[in-house]
Amino acid sequence: MPNLFAYAMLFIWPLIMIVLFKRMTPDRALIWSFLGAFMFLPSGVRIDLPLVPVLDKFSIPSLAALVLCLTMLEQKIRILPASKVASIFMIGFMLSPFAAALSNREPVIYGVVFMPGQSMQDAISAAMGYAITLIPFILAFNLLSTRQARRNFLIAYMTAGLIYSIPMLLEIRLAPQFSYWVYGYFVELFGQQLRFGGYRPVVFMGHGLTVAFFLMITALSTAILWRVSQSSTRTLYSYAAVYLLIVLVLCKTVGPLIFAALFLPVILFTGQRIKSWAIMVCALFVLTYPVLRSADIIPTEELVGYAAMIQDERARSLDFRFNNEEMLLDHAARKPMFGWGFWDRNRLFDPESGRELVITDGYWIIVIGILGWTGYICIFGLLTLPLIKLWWQRNSMAITGDIHLIYGTALLLSINLLELIPNSTINTMTWLLAGLLLAASLQSETADDEEPATSQANNAGTPPLHIRKPRGERFDSNAPSAQFKRKRRDAGRGAR
Repeated sequence: MPNLFAYAMLFIWPLIMIVLFKRMTPDRALIWSFLGAFMFLPSGVRIDLPLVPVLDKFSIPSLAALVLCLTMLEQKIRILPASKVASIFMIGFMLSPFAAALSNREPVIYGVVFMPGQSMQDAISAAMGYAITLIPFILAFNLLSTRQARRNFLIAYMTAGLIYSIPMLLEIRLAPQFSYWVYGYFVELFGQQLRFGGYRPVVFMGHGLTVAFFLMITALSTAILWRVSQSSTRTLYSYAAVYLLIVLVLCKTVGPLIFAALFLPVILFTGQRIKSWAIMVCALFVLTYPVLRSADIIPTEELVGYAAMIQDERARSLDFRFNNEEMLLDHAARKPMFGWGFWDRNRLFDPESGRELVITDGYWIIVIGILGWTGYICIFGLLTLPLIKLWWQRNSMAITGDIHLIYGTALLLSINLLELIPNSTINTMTWLLAGLLLAASLQSETADDEEPATSQANNAGTPPLHIRKPRGERFDSNAPSAQFKRKRRDAGRGAR
């Protein structure tokens, strides 16, 4: 049971964000507002009031950031990007709950389990949650659109990894305890953090897999900085990257280690052409995975065999995931266009006892089950669009600035999207990264080269955004939808 300090931190964080926006440039304040909340706020702690979305470590920073950007910055915040395709995906994402509700008016009954039909109130609540989910994406393509902002994003991740490695090393040695010591509770089952005869660190992120994936991104971010830096700073970045990779190995989590082994050489030793094709292959694989899985093209048996070479437990876990995917795909095929809607209707239960038969691990199967192919195309189309645009512009002059930084950062998003196939590790940082890359893909050579003289003079790298002094504003908050309550719980289970 979380203590009072855990709930207090959720409401203290907007005050911390005010300080960040007063003392930092807008891009750095935005990055650290979301990254700091992801690192230090309690996972799984939420305030769930009737008729409104939940308030948690993801929704509160999003709403607070939107209010702060609207009240403290003179820059106009554009809701829709300068891309018709991206705008269509965003609008479709927002409207998908209404289509799901209209096509699921009837109740679903599994023995003693009764799931009500969907109402317009459910759709409105879900749409509110989706709007909050898109806030980091919207603010990112507004504020993280410059070369220096992209660099600041990677520097922030590297710094965050170095800071977080200290409690991580303590938990590797002593067992995951920080959440209990600080917030009075432990989120996941303790046994899930035992791997290869030792402990996986959890700190405040709720699961060892989430922490390991976060650290892998920080290590690859450091490698990108090494690639784009001058010789005077390369040595420091190389030491930091090696250190973070060592801690990643100590996390004892196979998936992030595989991602690091595959993508680190691409970041360090390949040029723009190979990087662009790598992100395109990842984007196409993510977009087509449900089709490939339904057509039984994915070699599941061979993959289970490879996992058995690492550890029998990993092979059983992977086989369990594949079996669950097959059952959930068959269930989703009954309502392919708009999905089953909310209130666990996308899941499978025993028709007599009502016992739950499956666990929804992958984010893609969660989306297809709830919103159907319409929701899947809108969500994953929006997330993969920056990658596709960067590939399309690989031979043109539309993308300028530091090529290795842009395409290296695009590889980070590619990895994050690949991780959504077996797990549900999507969060505010995923959307922030997607918005940053969308802004990069939309920039023309003239717009990128002709940065304001003031910005070039002070090396801030950001447009001259003037901070307005606060005039006693009230910082309001709302949070994600009823559907996202289910998604949060799915995400916890999907991180196994």
